[in-house]
Amino acid sequence: MDLLTIGGITFDNLFWVDRLPEKHFEAAIEEYGKYYGGRAPNVAVAAARLGIKSGIVSAVGEDFTVEGYEDYLRNLGVDLRGVIKLPGKRTKQIFIFTDHRGDQITFFDYGAEIHFEKMKTPADLIKESKIVHISSSGDYKFNIRCAEFAHKNGVSVSFDPGNDPFIEIPRYSRKMLQYSKLVFMNDAEALCIIRRLKLHVASDFLDLGPDVVVIIDKHDKSSLIYTRKGVERIPSAIKMVRDPTGASDGYVAAFLAAYIKGYDLKIAGELGAVEASFVSESFGSQTNLPSWGLLVQAKQQIFGHLT
Repeated sequence: MDLLTIGGITFDNLFWVDRLPEKHFEAAIEEYGKYYGGRAPNVAVAAARLGIKSGIVSAVGEDFTVEGYEDYLRNLGVDLRGVIKLPGKRTKQIFIFTDHRGDQITFFDYGAEIHFEKMKTPADLIKESKIVHISSSGDYKFNIRCAEFAHKNGVSVSFDPGNDPFIEIPRYSRKMLQYSKLVFMNDAEALCIIRRLKLHVASDFLDLGPDVVVIIDKHDKSSLIYTRKGVERIPSAIKMVRDPTGASDGYVAAFLAAYIKGYDLKIAGELGAVEASFVSESFGSQTNLPSWGLLVQAKQQIFGHLT
């Protein structure tokens, strides 16, 4: 397996609204729908479409099968050996309200995800993977155990803290940074972790463990790639935003796909930016994902050839 993703599988209930109102006030829903989502599967699915052998570790309810998510992932070739189905439970539900600026408010019904605290480290799956990408799950201690096991067994760890409330726990962020080789976060998440860990600037993350730290702009998906050699700036490739949900996951998937294929970090970032543009042009995180050939073609038109 090239890429093992660890984190919550979700059903995303997405609402496009005319504004995000103050409390006690109202707003109009302009469009809404229910989509397959979750940070881990978003990355796994996008990577699979780019030719990367990917798998998922997660906990789900009966609706995972009933509503077709399981068959959908299998048909894409995503390895589901790490997915645990819980009888009588519902898969995690997310309710995201997005306005015309791309600002969002999110609500969770954790459902089956609370089972993460009882799950064992997927040792065999981690050992057979090139990269383990860890994102939001139902238990930060599980994430730390997986990262530590991968690190000790020579498997590269990629970490995306997301807007997970657990990043407010300094020990969690510090431990994950310690075990990770690659870290992805948006600018708002970076500021939160910097404050919690009493750091000064984003480059300070490198002193805690990772080799590569990517800070993605929350709105336009431009990015800064920090290494000990300096900072690489990657412009946004987005021309039109219909729904920003999952665009950062698309960036991560394409970046990791390029990294696994042996491309340098600048090219990986440019491919990530282009992948984010595909995701943002459609409603839902997994509805407009390109093949590797289409991604490269779009990248060449915007940033130039793969050199």
